[in-house]
Amino acid sequence: MIQNGDSILMYHGTPSRDAAQLERQLRALSLVFHIVPLGELAKPRRNGRRRVALTFDDGLKSNIEVAYPILRKLGLPATFYVCPGLVESGGWMWNHEARQRLLSLAPQALAELADTVGAPAKVEAFIDWMKGLKLAARQKVERDIRAATPGFRPTQAQRDEFDVARWRDLKALDSRVVTVGSHTMSHPILTSLVPDEMEAEMRESRSVLERELGREVKHFCYPNGDLDQETVVAARRYYDSAVTVEPGSLDADVDLHRLPRFAADARRTLRLARRLAFG
Repeated sequence: MIQNGDSILMYHGTPSRDAAQLERQLRALSLVFHIVPLGELAKPRRNGRRRVALTFDDGLKSNIEVAYPILRKLGLPATFYVCPGLVESGGWMWNHEARQRLLSLAPQALAELADTVGAPAKVEAFIDWMKGLKLAARQKVERDIRAATPGFRPTQAQRDEFDVARWRDLKALDSRVVTVGSHTMSHPILTSLVPDEMEAEMRESRSVLERELGREVKHFCYPNGDLDQETVVAARRYYDSAVTVEPGSLDADVDLHRLPRFAADARRTLRLARRLAFG
């Protein structure tokens, strides 16, 4: 059973430039905490040490190439949340692509595009505005951004950071080290969807992952942490647990489908230690 003081950490991309720091951070955490698979948090503690589960969102290739070898070397389990629709298409997450394209624009071109679509003229505000749109409206803005950036070509550094894992990469993961969880089919903001679309994103992502990987998928991650009563009800229907982006340690009364997590950054070990210490 989940007990007071247990925690879940949330990582995203793990670029190679942070590999050494990530390894040091995970080594340090393992000296203080019992690093366990996410599903173990629902069971009684086997010793007195506080438990921590490691999670990595978005199914990025950098998690496979950088984080996974470190986890395997240190013998630490983790959960990778994957969007199978992106695995199949090879495309980036929509917000990653939109952000990098917007950053490639000159200030005047960015301002003109923002005025045309009715968005703020600052890149991060633009992306946040897009997250609040209904799916069809957001997809139209994505097309407008692509039309405004016809010459955009990702650099190798951008590809290293934002490329998603492919099926061959995911199939090669040792199940004793990595548990694969669902992050929806294509990473939409679930609360922006009509009920049937939302349900399909959650149901089909589990089905595709299980079919392609030949392993059971029990855990879910809400894209961007956006949820409402309907999404939580659907998560209960298809998954044993679901994680949010709300910070905080766990307690015995925590809802298994509204699990809080602490954001983790390989370059901020002392800050992370303080958050884990004081909740």
